[in-house]
Amino acid sequence: MSTSEEKISPHLSATDPARTTPSREGGTGLALALMVTAQFMVILDSSIINVALPTIQRSLGFTALGAEGVITAYATAFGGLLILGGRLCDLFGHRRIFVTGLLAFGVTSLACGLAISPAFLVIARVAQGASAALLAPSALALLTTTFPEGAARNRALGVFGAATSLGFVAGQILGGVLAQTVGWRSVFLINVPIAALAAALTVRVIAGFTPSGGRRTPDVLGAVLITSAAALLVWAPTYGSGHGWTSSGFLGVVVASIVLAGIFVLIERSRRDPLIRLSLLRSRWLLGTNLATAVTGALNGAVVLLCSLFLQQAHHYSPLRAGLAFAPTGVAGLVAGVRLAGPLVTRLGVRSVLTWMPLISAVAIAGLSRLPGHAPYYPPLLPWLVVIGVSFTTAAVATTVAVSTGVARGEQGMAAALRQTAFQLGVALGVAVFVSLAASHTAALLGHAHAPSREAALTAGFRLSLVVLAFLSAAGGLIAFALLRSSEESAEPAGG
Repeated sequence: MSTSEEKISPHLSATDPARTTPSREGGTGLALALMVTAQFMVILDSSIINVALPTIQRSLGFTALGAEGVITAYATAFGGLLILGGRLCDLFGHRRIFVTGLLAFGVTSLACGLAISPAFLVIARVAQGASAALLAPSALALLTTTFPEGAARNRALGVFGAATSLGFVAGQILGGVLAQTVGWRSVFLINVPIAALAAALTVRVIAGFTPSGGRRTPDVLGAVLITSAAALLVWAPTYGSGHGWTSSGFLGVVVASIVLAGIFVLIERSRRDPLIRLSLLRSRWLLGTNLATAVTGALNGAVVLLCSLFLQQAHHYSPLRAGLAFAPTGVAGLVAGVRLAGPLVTRLGVRSVLTWMPLISAVAIAGLSRLPGHAPYYPPLLPWLVVIGVSFTTAAVATTVAVSTGVARGEQGMAAALRQTAFQLGVALGVAVFVSLAASHTAALLGHAHAPSREAALTAGFRLSLVVLAFLSAAGGLIAFALLRSSEESAEPAGG
């Protein structure tokens, strides 16, 4: 079992090894706070809208179907543009793109908060997702170039991972609080002063650097192809859950995404300065890391949402009360990220953590699957909610450590973007597939001649989805064990 970072390094690039980006006036702690704040905002806006959506629907006159576009518009633009955002970071400098992303996120959040029609809000959410695609990879790239590989970076990534897990849970709570007290527009407007202050502090605290070598013009054709492929792939699960997983439309979207990705690979092979160095995509280490990341995203996206919907539909909780039920999960994730995850990865290594945390998550999710239909919900499931908060966050931190270790400074943005694209795809798949599975099983039970009560059918539907998620989590641990090997086995030459 490895105890050194060299043992877990994939050496994805042997040139220009990652160096630290100095923080001005010793403000490393404040620099980390800025990066964590950015990540928290991006993840928060992925989930905060869920609770406020019914209020927005009534206020702006959305149809039920159109209201879903407020969620999918952000998720599709965010997931689709992450790879381009990561490349821009490496071309023009991580701090420059980070500040640009912060300002753009603030402006687009303001536009969302001032929306006067459904079309206006959906367009503003697309723009907000695009700005998040600049902000998320640049925040992670700044972190990995500010903190040197090893224990210091792992601790910082622990805090960063805690912000990710806390963002999902906080969105469920904060969305309900703001929508019920101040109004739905505050869900977006709260980002404006935070983003503006963070941008101003970033310029003062974090020193920039000028990227060296290579042209400073992005590969436009490659960017269009991979952005289209990624956006279609992120959007496909939402389409499938609404129109059927065997519908011609869903299959057409998936095939189109695969074809565009194939064309992208063929074109990039002949590029002198490709959007993505293709040797990155051939790395067994990177494949294992991103598969583990996708599983982590699916679990993060699906488990809390399924349990929240169960509380609202079967136990008649209000959205706010359902969100508050998962406060222990967020607190446990925060503590794990700040205190446990980084040191654990440093001591045990990525492979061990990404093997054991999904297995522990599988046990906890299986425990959650014993959802009580009529008995009090909280006491018997509280321990599992705490375990999930710890295991999810620790696994997320391990994937981030893995994808950034041994990567050249000039490719940290791309490495971050690949990891976050995998995470977003996992979230999209997890939410769409497992909510759809729960709903379809419930409907099938209610359609029988001797149908159970609605509450019993709902309970059975959610239980089935959680059981399948438990198996998925266990499979993720086994995949990590099989694919993540020592640095010698996973090494990639710089030239690919």
